[in-house]
Amino acid sequence: MASNGADTDERQGFRLYVIGIVAVCLVAALFARLWYLQVLESEELQDVAAANILRVVYTEAPRGRIFDAQGRILVDNRVVQVVTIDRLEFRAALDESEQQDVLLELAEIISRSGRLTKVRNIEERLASLEFGPFDKVPVAFDIDPDLLLYLGERPDLFPGVSVEERTVRSYPYGELAAHLLGYVGPLTQLEYRAQSAQIDPTDPYAKTYQPGDEIGKSGVERIFENELRGIPGVRVFEVNRLDEIVRVHDDKGRQPIPGNDVHLTIDLDIQSLLERELRRGLDEARRQPRPDEDLDAPDFVASSGAAVAVDPRDGSILAMASFPTFDPRDFVNGISQRQFNDLTAEENFSPILNRAIQGLYPPGSTFKVVTAYAAITQGVIGPDASALIEEDEFYNDTGTYRYPFCVEESDTCVFNSPYCCERGVDLRDAITVSSDTYFYRLAGEGFFRRREPLDEGIQESARALGLGSYTGVPLPHERAGVVPDREYYDFQFDQGVFLRGGDQWFAGDTINLAIGQGNLLTTPLQVANLYAVLASEGKVHQPNIAARITDRNGEVLEEFGPRLLREVEWTAAVAAPLLDGMNGVTAYNLPSSSGGEALLRGTAYEAFNLPGEGGVNFPLAAWPVAGKTGTAEKQGKADFAWFAAFGPAPWPERGYRHTPEVVVAMVLEEAGFGGDVAAPAVARVLLPIATDTLERARTAREVDVCYAEVKQLASFLEGVRTGEIKVDHDGVPISETRPELSRDCSELVGGEEAVEQRGLDALL
Repeated sequence: MASNGADTDERQGFRLYVIGIVAVCLVAALFARLWYLQVLESEELQDVAAANILRVVYTEAPRGRIFDAQGRILVDNRVVQVVTIDRLEFRAALDESEQQDVLLELAEIISRSGRLTKVRNIEERLASLEFGPFDKVPVAFDIDPDLLLYLGERPDLFPGVSVEERTVRSYPYGELAAHLLGYVGPLTQLEYRAQSAQIDPTDPYAKTYQPGDEIGKSGVERIFENELRGIPGVRVFEVNRLDEIVRVHDDKGRQPIPGNDVHLTIDLDIQSLLERELRRGLDEARRQPRPDEDLDAPDFVASSGAAVAVDPRDGSILAMASFPTFDPRDFVNGISQRQFNDLTAEENFSPILNRAIQGLYPPGSTFKVVTAYAAITQGVIGPDASALIEEDEFYNDTGTYRYPFCVEESDTCVFNSPYCCERGVDLRDAITVSSDTYFYRLAGEGFFRRREPLDEGIQESARALGLGSYTGVPLPHERAGVVPDREYYDFQFDQGVFLRGGDQWFAGDTINLAIGQGNLLTTPLQVANLYAVLASEGKVHQPNIAARITDRNGEVLEEFGPRLLREVEWTAAVAAPLLDGMNGVTAYNLPSSSGGEALLRGTAYEAFNLPGEGGVNFPLAAWPVAGKTGTAEKQGKADFAWFAAFGPAPWPERGYRHTPEVVVAMVLEEAGFGGDVAAPAVARVLLPIATDTLERARTAREVDVCYAEVKQLASFLEGVRTGEIKVDHDGVPISETRPELSRDCSELVGGEEAVEQRGLDALL
């Protein structure tokens, strides 16, 4: 028994010994860890602790400016007064009932100052997830500066409310070039994630984004976002565990750095002229009388269109216009969903749409130069025995073409044109007078009858000249257009769009294609670029809108030179009939050496020679214009009017060897014949360029002042017309003084006579 007790005591002692060793080890490990944390990692942990109580607030930098080719500012920044609310201070100082009272009083004060504001609008801004907890939320923009003093003297009545200066976009020329310049707006969540994923978080000078920041949404503002955006400023606050600001770390902050400036190839004077004549062309198209012989003809709606001016020497875009347009100033302080819906609504003709690069149209007879080019370069026209016809061989145009290889007699074998009589035309004459049947024959008997794939020669040339693909212009949302062929038919058939595939591509498809109809679709920029190829001896350039990028001090950071994509075949044999025919469009063709009718009048002759019939007296002898009218059919609608031209044009037949400087292409939707409405509008664009009489583009402020003058004069003239204002037998008003236009306004509208004839429309 004694032995057993001793053993028990010995075991208990051993257990205590083990427990003691374990305890010592644990205590030693604890002390070692504490020593490691306090000594070896103390600096690192202090940094972590400091970071946990530092809050960084970013201040958006002013965006870069946008200039035209002459150095005039198209888009700038301006400083405005903005009412902001610090949500933390506001909510800490007031209960919910008091907050409502203050917001109501604040909305009333802002509204009385001239900026209509509702409590609901302020509450929506305060609840928005666009802003972080430390951001001051802007609730009213561009307010009366007197509010700064009023609110600053009453911080106890309006806790957390202040008036700050912020920079916003300004547009000195108002709506001018709106589609090309684009607009800015708040980041969406999708845009924020996409931009954040591209930013290096270790770069202290990264152009970071915060929720609520502005970003380019369209046009130049979007495509050059990375250049225009500046480096945001930084403010660093130290806060306690209740998120209360304890200290401001000025040493860790920085001032915002403005973005870089973008210099465009756009000439503001040409831009203003192009937009003005585009609108006027649509206006005059709507005034056309309905044809007496066709009372069921669709109305000339003429509410939309587009135009582009290009320098064919290097592909620089000189002007780009789309109508209807919008005012980018509406986006500066945010735009309501209702306003945005109005800008995108089809019943309003989608003013936000840039028709110059997004509108798809059949080009009509402006495409005939492509068919002619294909026929010459691919042997359909030429001296060889395999050719269908020689270039100066005459074809009898009766206005109707019957395809001679129909399997059975039917109406689908007959192709008509607007021409009713009989005339002999060779290739150049067919271009000059826009003979449909000449090109029907080239397509049906010249191209379709050849074995595949040679029968798709028109499509091959169209693609080589830049149709059916993106031009590469540095603008967002460009559309590629369509050059239809068998493969395209197969695709559309597989998608359930077409009822037949490429195995049922018939002669009629090629025949319609030859005159720019069928499923052929182009943008106005593509047509302008096509004619730039013809004007530059076969050079296909990528259209460009930017000349260079500079920093705020004017130092050049990047330059954008011409980009030549390819050169197509261009010989004297190709150039002569095309240029002779296109020059004849605006004038007369000289008699052909091989016979035929002399002095055929071109389809745009009236536009360039007869001021009394809606045209101008153009100096064609000094500055020839080569061009082509087009009238594209649209089922159930009035025709779409086209005209594309360049000058000063070389004219081999007359020995003119000019180097073209400008190409203009214009389309007017549902407006009638191209020669009647589009050609006169383009003539009015080219005339000031040719005679060096371009008017200076007016700023939005100048236009507003002129508008008030024109409105006053138009009202007076209307009063005289209705008899409300009495005049004597010489037409001198008896009771009122006739308003007069200032010299600058008179130059802008074309004199008081223009107001008498067109009223307020004179200001277009």
